Amino acid sequence: VIEGSRFRLCGRTSNKFSTRLIIDGYGAYGLKDEQFKYGGGFEYLLTKKPRQKISISFKHDLEQLGQSQAAFREDNIIASIFRRNPFDKLTSVSEYKGFFEREWFEGFSNKFGFVHREISPAGTAIQFNYADDSRKDNYITTSEFRLNTRFAYNEKFYAGKRHRISLGSKYPILQLQYALGIKNFWNGDFNYHRLNFNVSDWFKINPIGYLEYFIEAGKVWGALPFPLLGLHQGNETYTFDDFAFNMMNYIEFASDQYVSGAFTHHFNGFFLNRIPLLRKLMWREVVSVKGVIGSLSSEHEKIMAFPSNLSSLTKPYFETSIGIENIFKILRIDLMWRLSYLDHPNIDKLGIRGSLRFNF
Repeated sequence: VIEGSRFRLCGRTSNKFSTRLIIDGYGAYGLKDEQFKYGGGFEYLLTKKPRQKISISFKHDLEQLGQSQAAFREDNIIASIFRRNPFDKLTSVSEYKGFFEREWFEGFSNKFGFVHREISPAGTAIQFNYADDSRKDNYITTSEFRLNTRFAYNEKFYAGKRHRISLGSKYPILQLQYALGIKNFWNGDFNYHRLNFNVSDWFKINPIGYLEYFIEAGKVWGALPFPLLGLHQGNETYTFDDFAFNMMNYIEFASDQYVSGAFTHHFNGFFLNRIPLLRKLMWREVVSVKGVIGSLSSEHEKIMAFPSNLSSLTKPYFETSIGIENIFKILRIDLMWRLSYLDHPNIDKLGIRGSLRFNF
């Protein structure tokens, strides 16, 4: 809608260039907005034992507010084909960030860094309208320091020359993220604190498969414009996103304190294996439920007017699904229901979502 057809060229160095240094970059161009977007950076592995690395990156591009980090980007062909609403709630972002990460022992690490962002609306679907009439600009600038702590007891890894893949842990994985925003530092507009904590785990429930869960709590201190609040992550495509509410629209709900949870039970064929014809297909049943409860202070609207489609959570939001996974060993299909806030405009109460899962 905003960019029209988008073309992107990207590149990254390989192990032949260096097993410690990774350099990447990209450029993109939209035929409709006739704007060039770009980004790049590097990551350098200082030591392997203990594992320490630094990274610096920058970008000037469009972003979707209220989208999870696991979602397909706007220029991904799958997201473009299988979107259920136009991508018109975009913002233009200029971002500079640098991080230092140290692992104290396998499974316990800290990541400290600084992020500077300048955000402005792209298109007309959303606007940044400050309540202060003396402020006529249409952008938000933030300068924040971040500290992340991750603990996964007895976590195992598959390590290559410079990358490694987590094989998980038998114990819950805990993550704590803290951010401090500083006003007037590199033109930052606001002072604020943001704290998020989440825990994830899975366990067997013999003989009916296994249950996995993800629980998160967050709080924001300081009066802020709506893009800096806890925008609960929605999904306006027909793909299934594990880390988003798949029946929620982008920028539909915001909170300054909240608790959310996602629970998925994989039956591993407990029911379908009892049907001879279906047993040969090796399909697996899966059910899930997601919910969030939160609150929002009226102080935030005194900073910037909220979009008409954005509201607070006056009661819990819930959605649920039932699906089949391991279709052709790679495909999962879910039938989903939205269980609350059914009077909101432009929503789907019932929908089908698909995702690729490589379960060889």
